[in-house]
Amino acid sequence: MKKLFILLISVASFISCSDPDEVTYSGNPTFVGFEQNVYNLRVPRDLSLTQDIKFASSSVSSVARTYNVTILSDVSDADPATYSIPTTFTIPANERFGILRVTATDNNLIDATVKKVVLKLSGLGEKETTDSEILSIFIYEFCPIVVSEFSGLFDAETWLRQGGSTHQIDGGTAENTLIIDDFFLDSNPDFVITYDDNNKVTFASRKTGRLYQGNDIYARMSTSSAQVSEIDACTGRITLWVEYYVPALNGTFGVMQEVFQKQ
Repeated sequence: MKKLFILLISVASFISCSDPDEVTYSGNPTFVGFEQNVYNLRVPRDLSLTQDIKFASSSVSSVARTYNVTILSDVSDADPATYSIPTTFTIPANERFGILRVTATDNNLIDATVKKVVLKLSGLGEKETTDSEILSIFIYEFCPIVVSEFSGLFDAETWLRQGGSTHQIDGGTAENTLIIDDFFLDSNPDFVITYDDNNKVTFASRKTGRLYQGNDIYARMSTSSAQVSEIDACTGRITLWVEYYVPALNGTFGVMQEVFQKQ
């Protein structure tokens, strides 16, 4: 759908230099569609989030065009109390774009578990066609990291320390960084991690302070797309996927899931 939407935008940009025709359609089919077929609504805790979903047409009409959206309840598992979706939306007369406005609200009913609501488009004109009849919206709770609130004591279960330990975690000197105190076992024990706007975590490779057969064991991020380190600020949990390896022996202990949970 994205390629079609780009094409529609290009057509609209080209024709917008002239006044729209007073004819509803030409003899050719009119292509209509959503900008994307999938949307993710990350709802801040205790708040609401509104998403304007753009809908485009390859032609201009001299009258407004109204379309219907129906929730497919058999394949939707989001609580209806957590979202508001109109049953119709409109492309105004002499325009090529319309907006379907969707609002998701926490209501203490949303958590980090991803839920979805699936919509079906209908009400197309006789000469209209689309390749985006189904629209999926995923809803889940998202808590941005507020360092002053997130900092504190964390309990950890880690491979490196062979069991449980407790660490103070505070904001780092650089922007979007956290420092896990006394995690590593050498003279520089603090573990510095960096997080982005989606709370995904990265960190630099470094020595751990542990040895294997007299050789240094290092730690680095997993490169697997299925093992992404991240912070759940809603629950106070940090999950790091760390590969422990020994460069001198060209060997690895594998990727370990290191978890830190705020007390």
